[in-house]
Amino acid sequence: MMRLLLPCSFLLLTGFSLFVSGQQPTPTPKQDEAVRITTNLVQIDVLVVDKDGKQITDLKPEEFVLKQDGKVQKITRFGYYSTAATPDSVTKESVTSTLTVPRSSAPPVGRLITFIVDDGNCALSNVGMVAAKEALEKFVIQQMQPNDRVAIYQTRAGSSVLQQYTSNKDRLLQSVRSIRWRPPTGSCSSPDGSFFEQARSNQIGKTIEDEAGNRTTTLRNIENDQSRQSREAAEDFNRNNQAIGTIGVINYVVRGLEGVAGRKMVFLLSDGLALRGRNGISSTALQVMRDLTDKANRASVVFNTISVRGTYDSAALDVRDQIDITGEIDPAKPSGSAKVGADRERFTRDLEEGMYFLANETGGDFYRGSNFLDVPINKALSLERGYYLLGYEPDEDTFKGKEFNKIDVSVTRIGAKVASRSGFLPKPDVEATARLKTSDSELYQAIAAPLPKAGLELQLTAFFGNTPVDGSFIRSFVAISGNDINFTDEAGGLKKAVFDVVAVTLDEKNKVVDEFNKTHTIKVDPGTADAIKASGLIYFADVPVKQSGVYNLRFAIRDVPSKQIGSAGQSISIPDLKQGRLLLSGLSISELGPEGKYARPSLEKSENGFSLNSSRGGIVTRQFRSLSSAAFSYTVYNAGATGANITAQVNLYKDGKLISEGKPKAVSSQLTAPGRIDDFGFLRFDESVAAGEYTLELIVRDEVRKQAASQSIDFSVIN
Repeated sequence: MMRLLLPCSFLLLTGFSLFVSGQQPTPTPKQDEAVRITTNLVQIDVLVVDKDGKQITDLKPEEFVLKQDGKVQKITRFGYYSTAATPDSVTKESVTSTLTVPRSSAPPVGRLITFIVDDGNCALSNVGMVAAKEALEKFVIQQMQPNDRVAIYQTRAGSSVLQQYTSNKDRLLQSVRSIRWRPPTGSCSSPDGSFFEQARSNQIGKTIEDEAGNRTTTLRNIENDQSRQSREAAEDFNRNNQAIGTIGVINYVVRGLEGVAGRKMVFLLSDGLALRGRNGISSTALQVMRDLTDKANRASVVFNTISVRGTYDSAALDVRDQIDITGEIDPAKPSGSAKVGADRERFTRDLEEGMYFLANETGGDFYRGSNFLDVPINKALSLERGYYLLGYEPDEDTFKGKEFNKIDVSVTRIGAKVASRSGFLPKPDVEATARLKTSDSELYQAIAAPLPKAGLELQLTAFFGNTPVDGSFIRSFVAISGNDINFTDEAGGLKKAVFDVVAVTLDEKNKVVDEFNKTHTIKVDPGTADAIKASGLIYFADVPVKQSGVYNLRFAIRDVPSKQIGSAGQSISIPDLKQGRLLLSGLSISELGPEGKYARPSLEKSENGFSLNSSRGGIVTRQFRSLSSAAFSYTVYNAGATGANITAQVNLYKDGKLISEGKPKAVSSQLTAPGRIDDFGFLRFDESVAAGEYTLELIVRDEVRKQAASQSIDFSVIN
């Protein structure tokens, strides 16, 4: 609501490998086979370009130098595979008789291109999201080729309907239109969509003039060291959690591409991925990033990362920055320009570190400083016209007692540059990829990987919840479009619908921590069936979570009569309530009925089940007509012994722009449990409210402890 051409690693390359020992070539592998990293074969893909950035396709095996951990390896597998969709795009045979490569007999099927827009980022900028949206619109309209299969993911949340690999430009543009800046949740460094938080003076001055006209100014700090350290720790924690959430979505994409043959390209468009906190110590995000790049390398996935911030000076000061209460720039003061500039430069480096790491480790490029993001997209795609496959037999120590095996590839031809992967973790492929518990299930596959075709239209709304008795859980609501529901006739004139439901929570390493699967049968009269077809259904579920952390919640639902499947997912941060920090969760908005009633999440845990989506203005679909009213509700945790010092502020955004900024007001609701407040408010959409997409942002503050928490929710106003 809110570059570099680098070295190499191993691969799960499917279907394009060769490879022989001695004089007899092995049979060409079938298209769905994969060459795995084993104790007797490591295989890598390599791009080689000349000084003008054009691919070199006529290199011989003896022109390559391949090293593992600094030791030169004998290349025993070699070939070049062309992926360019041109009449002369054939795979070339090696000139060395003992190294053979299969020819490509299948016609080109087009490029498989994946875009991930990081709109769940704590450092999310308004400028960046506008640039990402414009670039993807231009790509779809101008650059996309007829046979391309493209998917667009967003890290904030996602439905399978908008994440299909498709050649349908209208469907892709529908996904692009949902990209916009939204206020980030939690404690973030740039909560207003700017690149950096406004620099504020930490001092208030009080001037007293005596009878003789002498003036004395006394300065007082607004924020003491303890409060500052607490705030910065919360910001670092929140940024780290959101980085892990982003990596979780990327993991999901990589998992879906494992079974696709060949080298796959993924673009990450982001304001940045910070892998460190203010103290410079590597966070858990760095650990999960290493696991991610290892999976990507084994799945033949190449990441090109693009900073969406364009050209800017990180050390420049903004007109809104308060340098000093006297209006003077004093570098010696904590709030002076030198410190502000240095902090912003460091923050920029931190954001770029994760982007560079992801591209570097997987053999792609990191692009920054471009105001027109279609330019780096086109440049990266122009390089993907083919690649070399190099294979060698590792020694017996490769998979023993090492944290990482570094790979380096170079060529002897003057002026040539190599782009490849940087290395691999010392474990064979058979140990590398964790599977879901019942990975042969169609529903579980829908959770583990993107669906290959369009299915049910699902919308997911989920958030953290807690009760003193049951502990923490994820409360989730899934809306199913009525047009997708199929009824069969039953005795007595009734209509029957049957749904299979699977829900899984995945941790930061994409491993299953909890799951449930159920079959629900609904029998209704014809009139109710018509109402369901018109309005759809809502599936309600609570998923228990035993430990704090960042999780990806994924649902898959199958309409049994039609066998159509839909999936949806969302990243959820589960806090540790014992730390005592102010928390906000459960923000929902729904239509206000004639008697002043409105839907809100129940305060206690309930059984899973379906209910009629009685209104477009429900807590999932959130579509409101002009001249209607809505109510929003939320829960505050760790509000103190009495909750007397808690204030709430409501801001309203349209298409990512602030249109109404509220004033903080005291929360008058009483505690419903120790430290917990369940509160609500109202909105009125009069004739001046234009149709469009809106975001409601709620900020709660503890005015005594100087703590804040925020959450935001999207909704639309329709004519």
